[in-house]
Amino acid sequence: MRLIFDPRVEKFLKGLSDKDIAKVLEYIDLFEDYGYSLDQRYLKKVKGPIWELRPRRVRLFIFTGAEKPVIVHANYKKSQKISRKDLKIIDTRIKQYR
Repeated sequence: MRLIFDPRVEKFLKGLSDKDIAKVLEYIDLFEDYGYSLDQRYLKKVKGPIWELRPRRVRLFIFTGAEKPVIVHANYKKSQKISRKDLKIIDTRIKQYR
């Protein structure tokens, strides 16, 4: 299952360290190979059509309601909960893909 990247996510990923980007690419490969059957250590459902891919300290938010899954947002994990600001960004970007 091939993932599509939002251009803003690509920009975020370009700013990551080599170590972080290597882990992100590893997790993306795992997702593309195994899809939603990945263990919760790697992939967790957030709500509705939103999933969280969790490589190390980076979080990638995947929207599954489009024709193909889209990584609509990415950030560094700062706390156990997803901030309201991040949820608002995710919701806004999802509207663009519907």
